Amino acid sequence: MARNVHNEKKKINPILWLLFAVIIPLLIVIAIIVVILNFSGFSVIDWTKEKGSELPVISNFITSPEEDALDEEVSRLTEELETKTIEVEQLEAQIADLEMTMDQRERDAAREEATNAPDESADEDAENETIEEIDESLRDMAKTFEEMKAAGAAAILGNMDEEQIVLILRELPNDARGDILQAMEAELAATLAEEMLD
Repeated sequence: MARNVHNEKKKINPILWLLFAVIIPLLIVIAIIVVILNFSGFSVIDWTKEKGSELPVISNFITSPEEDALDEEVSRLTEELETKTIEVEQLEAQIADLEMTMDQRERDAAREEATNAPDESADEDAENETIEEIDESLRDMAKTFEEMKAAGAAAILGNMDEEQIVLILRELPNDARGDILQAMEAELAATLAEEMLD
């Protein structure tokens, strides 16, 4: 039994000897060399990346500065796209709210017109008020589109009814109207321009 313990110690001793006599001193020497080279101005990390990128298997694990820059650009553009998507969704919701308000006012005006048919002067007053309210909401809507970027406004207007688009475009200043029409598809822009001329 005593011999077995002595034999096990002899088996472990060469492994420990290799670790403490060769591997650890070698790692210390490498670390000292890397520090000295870094102080002398030689970039060991860059040199290692350069040489490692030439090796077949190791090159898959090493990224170049160009790839890092492209990854950063992709992540920045992805964030920007998400921000723009949220803005478009908010603007579409605002348009939907304004359309519902316009529809409600039109229904209210039609209902009021039906109930006040005998009284023509009251009917004209209500109609004038309704027209003024619609004109005001159109001006508000046009102001919203005027403040937007032309591409975003064109994308949103492209999903609306042509009559509504024409009404809104007529309320816009010429330069904003031109920018929005330019950002639209050519066929839709031509159709809208024809309708605005009528």
